[in-house]
Amino acid sequence: MLKILLAFLALTLPFQCDSRNFVIGVEDIAYYPLFDFQKDGDSYTKALFTEFGKQSGHTFTYLPLPIKRFNKWLIEDNIDFKYPDNERWNPSGQQVDSFIYSDSTIRLVAGTLTAVDRNLTEKDVKVLGTLLGFYPTQWIEQIKSKQVQLYENSSTLMLLQQVLRGQVDGIDLEPSVVQYHLKKLGKPGALVVNKNLTYEVYDFYLSTIKHQDIIVEFNQFLKDNQPLLAELRRKFEIVDHRPYLK
Repeated sequence: MLKILLAFLALTLPFQCDSRNFVIGVEDIAYYPLFDFQKDGDSYTKALFTEFGKQSGHTFTYLPLPIKRFNKWLIEDNIDFKYPDNERWNPSGQQVDSFIYSDSTIRLVAGTLTAVDRNLTEKDVKVLGTLLGFYPTQWIEQIKSKQVQLYENSSTLMLLQQVLRGQVDGIDLEPSVVQYHLKKLGKPGALVVNKNLTYEVYDFYLSTIKHQDIIVEFNQFLKDNQPLLAELRRKFEIVDHRPYLK
């Protein structure tokens, strides 16, 4: 009986010991359907980590943090992970270079959305809108040279209304977020990613400094659950990135 009991404990205890609670630093903005931790509702991000928690035994607490300090979260705040993250968003530096990134959790489109009936080219864009704290990396040179004026607002809905009224020429926001709000306004498809302007496909990653073992575990989860990821993209109506691959 003792041998049987020891064998049982050997099988069960590692799983129980490995089940931990982690704090994920998230952006303190409403960016549904990708994420919105200002509310208790579901989103692509919450559904993804909830399922990872079910399969791994881990639990996650989400800590909304200010975007202005984005590249300092892992270094200065008491968090285990940062999401979403992308290496290109973090300036090079000794501490930042120690960040460990997961595999891609989702592929998205970065571009400038303009009114569907306005065939704007780069020279036509004089005022560009984006969320407060975001920085449109594809327009850096034009903003620095003052060819383009950057307008920031904390409200996605306000930005949409301003571009629809022609008060700004375009907005740099994730297309799935834009389309969700356009439907609420009763104007689905009124704004589109303008292919006359610079655009690209990019990824969301999970990052950490101190939990490489969990990143390895999370990567395996992503590999094993591709049908789930596809279902989440359909459920939350994430804009398909494939038409924007070059």
